[in-house]
Amino acid sequence: MNNSLLYLQERIGQSTNLHGLGAVSRWIEGILLAAEEGHLRVQFTVKEEWLNPAKTFHGGMAATLIDDVMGMTIYSLGNENFFTTINLQLDYLSFALVGDVIVVESKVVRKGVNVIHVEATIHKRHKLLVKASANVINSGKMVF
Repeated sequence: MNNSLLYLQERIGQSTNLHGLGAVSRWIEGILLAAEEGHLRVQFTVKEEWLNPAKTFHGGMAATLIDDVMGMTIYSLGNENFFTTINLQLDYLSFALVGDVIVVESKVVRKGVNVIHVEATIHKRHKLLVKASANVINSGKMVF
């Protein structure tokens, strides 16, 4: 039984401010829309603190949201150990403004014993803003 996935599924429609998350995860706080093993969708509303000097959604914040949702997606697999990001590649295709509702969707593409490949996107309505891919590695440290 995958207790990690059950934990997430019980929280669909609720805040992503979940037990054991770090300060950044609690600060960005989204709404969990969907959770399947290896596939998550989380909604966020762009905050003023997330803007760059041009008053659009900052690329570093996009990377933060994607990395965080990818981490939750890895957690949904029910691994005993924590996985950490090796690399993160992002393509910025469009922008968002303060108050815009965006959705980060993340899914596992390949699960190896020690390395997992994940892909993610950020959409605003039906417009693709960012696409990303990452590899994460087993840290050897227990989850929570």
